[in-house]
Amino acid sequence: MKYAKTLGLAAVAAAALMVFLGASTASATVLCATEPVEGSPATKGTVCPANFAYPAGTEFHAVLDPGTVSKTTSETFNSECKKSTIKGKTENEGSATETVGITVEALTFEECNCEYKVLKTGTIEIHWIKDTFNGTVTWNGMEKTVLCNSIFGPIHCIYVTNNTDIGELTGGNPATLDVDAKLPWLSTSGLCTEHTWEAKYEITAPKPLYVAAHT
Repeated sequence: MKYAKTLGLAAVAAAALMVFLGASTASATVLCATEPVEGSPATKGTVCPANFAYPAGTEFHAVLDPGTVSKTTSETFNSECKKSTIKGKTENEGSATETVGITVEALTFEECNCEYKVLKTGTIEIHWIKDTFNGTVTWNGMEKTVLCNSIFGPIHCIYVTNNTDIGELTGGNPATLDVDAKLPWLSTSGLCTEHTWEAKYEITAPKPLYVAAHT
């Protein structure tokens, strides 16, 4: 009985360790001012060299890539904006056990064929993608309204994010953010449906910017 109990406790401990290691690996992220180096075992982009990790409070600024548009597509209306910006500051440096969070202070859409208003800016998290200098980007708590004309008349819709995967940040000098996300909506008009948001942003700060697992 004692032997069986010992085995049971060992199994529980091993399972807990696996969960911890899995969570640590999944949530490991830092933003780096130079190309990260290989870790051990060798994995591209694992280690941000000492003193190159961007600290908490670093400005984050992204502008719509020149010559592109921010595009919204739904079953009842389509819209395009020629200008868009995302501004904020990092909440933390990140580490081997936490992701990097960004408090979004401003989100703008300009020169659009529909009217956009941002009600809440929310927060962003960046999650390192293994064996790359890149990260997936999730957005939580953003809320925007769109008022657009359609064949059915004016349509007013409110779209939100709830830890929504919005796309991928590709490390570089400059880094880029490719948005390709499906956003849910709040009840406004019966004509509102899920919409797809597509855009390509150039990250002008911090610059350069690479995503690593840890320092």
